[in-house]
Amino acid sequence: MLDSVNQSRQAGPFPDPPGADAIGRWLAGASVRLGMRRHWRWWLIGSMLLVVALAVLREPLGAWLWPQTRAQALRDEAELALARGLLTAEDGRGARELFEAAIAMDPDRGEARQGLARVALAALDQARKALAEDRFADAHRLLAMARALSVPRAEADALAQALRQREAGHAGIDGIFARAEEAHAQGRLDGSADSALPLYARVLALEPAHPGALRGREDALGELLAQAREALRAGDIDHAVRLVATARGYDPAHIDLTDTVARLMEESGLDGEGVARLLAGEAAGGTGADGVGGRADGVDPVALDPAERARRVDTLLAEAEAARLAGKIFAPRGESAVDKVAEARALDPDAAGVATAAARLLPAARECHVLALRGNRLSSAASCLDARSALGDEPGQLAAARRQLAERWLAVGDERLGAGEIGNARSALAAARMADPALPALADFELRVRAAAAALRDE
Repeated sequence: MLDSVNQSRQAGPFPDPPGADAIGRWLAGASVRLGMRRHWRWWLIGSMLLVVALAVLREPLGAWLWPQTRAQALRDEAELALARGLLTAEDGRGARELFEAAIAMDPDRGEARQGLARVALAALDQARKALAEDRFADAHRLLAMARALSVPRAEADALAQALRQREAGHAGIDGIFARAEEAHAQGRLDGSADSALPLYARVLALEPAHPGALRGREDALGELLAQAREALRAGDIDHAVRLVATARGYDPAHIDLTDTVARLMEESGLDGEGVARLLAGEAAGGTGADGVGGRADGVDPVALDPAERARRVDTLLAEAEAARLAGKIFAPRGESAVDKVAEARALDPDAAGVATAAARLLPAARECHVLALRGNRLSSAASCLDARSALGDEPGQLAAARRQLAERWLAVGDERLGAGEIGNARSALAAARMADPALPALADFELRVRAAAAALRDE
């Protein structure tokens, strides 16, 4: 019977495992079978390449195989950066960026979120130190970061108030105004921080009723718009658009603005809506002034990853709140609270906080429109309507307001036409067309203006 069992084992499908002697003999002959003796150089080069590859790919492979370990490493790096006071860095090695990367890799852990909260408090503390040392630009930057990371609002507001008071006390308004006047005399109207119009704007931000700055800004904008009209005569429409948009950003109610816009419409061949889009940094047909579709800064919101889009929106909302608290609701273009919220809405209209920020500013924009109409300041009313639109006001109310504004412009144009002021009547017509291109009375009034102009030429 034992023999039969042995025979069945020998006839089975699985042979007996090799012994220790057999394994030793196989290993001893492996180098010969693999050609390691004949091709030892290639084996040496391959081994070295393998070592280098493992050294290079160690971190990516570790992050792929052990994401929680990589997230922990990022948190550790963030803690070290926070301890060194490196809150943010363009290369991504700041505490804020490292904690955000850890959250993206392991969103279920709360340590990284707590770390971001500590970064916010550290930013607020650094902003206080910057304020104490009169480093106002650093204080503004750090305060904006603290707000973006949701620092307690009461603490941020108190620091913003202290920053405004200390900055105003150290600004040296007379010195800034003297520099603005010097730049104005040299013909440096805009284009850099030390040119006339930005310096006048800085004086007016600190002292809104400064008579010299108001007068200087008015004169400088008149010269800028004169340059725009000269550019139109030379056929350089793009340059004229840039100059008009700049002037409009500083003072949308400037006395020369309407006439210059009317000439821009005539030279460009665009209707009021097309010119309005040009001045907003967007060419007719839905492309940017530089031929790039979408936002004026060339950034496509769709191309941004969700984390970067959310970071930008948070930063813009923090800057908008800082501008609002500083009274810069309708500041020069790009610096106002309205512009910041409008940009955040363009990036992500559904982001948390965007609707709240817009709703906080809408009453001021509506009041601005009502007061401008009541004072018959129609250019200002148009700018306030643009702000309402940028903040997402109700479309039906906007359409009715634009129709009302266009009718008011036509009434002004009719009065100017009756007085024989053809140029002013033409400007009012252009403004009415910008406000509401579909107003039925536009065509009849345009015929009247052309007829009056032709009659004057015949005389």
